[in-house]
Amino acid sequence: MRARRWRWVLWLAGLVGVALALKFLTGFPWRVTVAALLGASPPLLAVAFVVNLSSLVAKGWPVAPHRWRVAQEANLVGAAVNDLSVAVAGEAARVHVIAQRGGVPVAAALSSVVWTRVAEALALALFLVMAPSVLALESWLRALQVGVGLTLGIVLLLAWARGWAWLADQLPDSLQSRLAVLRTMGRGGRLLWPTALALYNWAAQWATYHLVLRATHVPVSLAASFTALIAANLSGLLRPTPANVGVTQAALVVGLLPFGVAPEQAVAAGLALQGLQVLPVLLLGAMVTGWRLLKLETELAGAAGAA
Repeated sequence: MRARRWRWVLWLAGLVGVALALKFLTGFPWRVTVAALLGASPPLLAVAFVVNLSSLVAKGWPVAPHRWRVAQEANLVGAAVNDLSVAVAGEAARVHVIAQRGGVPVAAALSSVVWTRVAEALALALFLVMAPSVLALESWLRALQVGVGLTLGIVLLLAWARGWAWLADQLPDSLQSRLAVLRTMGRGGRLLWPTALALYNWAAQWATYHLVLRATHVPVSLAASFTALIAANLSGLLRPTPANVGVTQAALVVGLLPFGVAPEQAVAAGLALQGLQVLPVLLLGAMVTGWRLLKLETELAGAAGAA
């Protein structure tokens, strides 16, 4: 009885959500959005395209001992799979490509991907601490900066005092057995370059957002584009739709509203941004996999769901 009641509640909530979405779609000034897209600046979009691709190259720098080309291919395929899936199957795709094409044991490939994400997390923390210092931001972003700065300081002090192996020891036993290589990857400064490149990746993403907003004639400051970047990334953590279509646009509307940007302009910039970020990755990922990207995504998403 209770299950049936909850089912009706979910159906009603879904119908209300659909009705609100239809009302929004029919009442939204799409003409202004389309006009902004058609009037976008090709030179600025071209520069944003190059900057965005350079950020992907930096993000795909290898941490484990395998070839640079294999790391780039794995990163492209992983990003493309993530764009097609609502599940985070991209990490499984990266491990699959590194192990298959690089001749790396699965445990080492998994450690490489995990440690790359550690470097990205450290770079994001540094980025959130450093970038807002020269910007006039909203109070919630300033509070986020302080919180991230304190957390980063604690983590780095623990790592300095006890070593990265101590942090690995905090993982569950099942993960420790699979990530034995993880303990040695932070020694000898091996984390320095991956973190620096990941920091460049975040800076390049900020530049991409700013260039696309400018290309669609949105009069934004660096603080506004920074807020849009953070809002879009926070809103996409759960990945409710493939490539976060719709979510990114809504995040840009919310993030840019305090800066006086009209919703139709923010949506136009969001569409241009996703076209620039997603379509080239899908094309390159399909080429790398021999045009088997959809099949690979289905296999890995099914494996992730079974796990």
